[in-house]
Amino acid sequence: MARQGPSKREAIVAAAKDLLWERGYEATSPRDVLDRSGAGQGSLYHHFPGKREVAAAALGEMADEERAVVDGLFDPARPPLARVRDYLTRERQALRGCRLARLANEAAIEEPALRAPVAGYVGHIEACLRASLEEAQRAGHLPAAIDPALLAATLLSVVEGGYVLARVHWDEAAMRRAIDGALQTLDVLTA
Repeated sequence: MARQGPSKREAIVAAAKDLLWERGYEATSPRDVLDRSGAGQGSLYHHFPGKREVAAAALGEMADEERAVVDGLFDPARPPLARVRDYLTRERQALRGCRLARLANEAAIEEPALRAPVAGYVGHIEACLRASLEEAQRAGHLPAAIDPALLAATLLSVVEGGYVLARVHWDEAAMRRAIDGALQTLDVLTA
């Protein structure tokens, strides 16, 4: 029996995921989603009341996908500081921005349904960083004077800010410099 392609709903959500990363919420119209997905207008409104609900579904899937990648990077079988370094040095498309957090600069982030998956994803990364740093501290690899929660917030900010720097200067090297600074800071703290 031949495998069927994605359902119309799946095609709509997949198109929305691509468009949200490419253009953001405000620059993406329902027509764009329909054109990209190949679905008809009736399909869109059969599955979703409107643009916000399509975007919320897409962001939810994106958050799940990215959370799975983060969980792989923070594999508890690896040493805690190696996990942190793996996260920092993860391959990224700096000029495209963070798949989810790039929506933070849009008015749409005020919508709870759109903010929740973004905040959940970012919070998950921060929690993984914090847990790894706490573990490193318990093992004596991080000074007791360092607050793992504050360092986790700083490292997350370096990555998300690195996306901003790369996009502002339209230069991926700007993000690499930010990451290299974070790695240098970790090296100093753990020497």
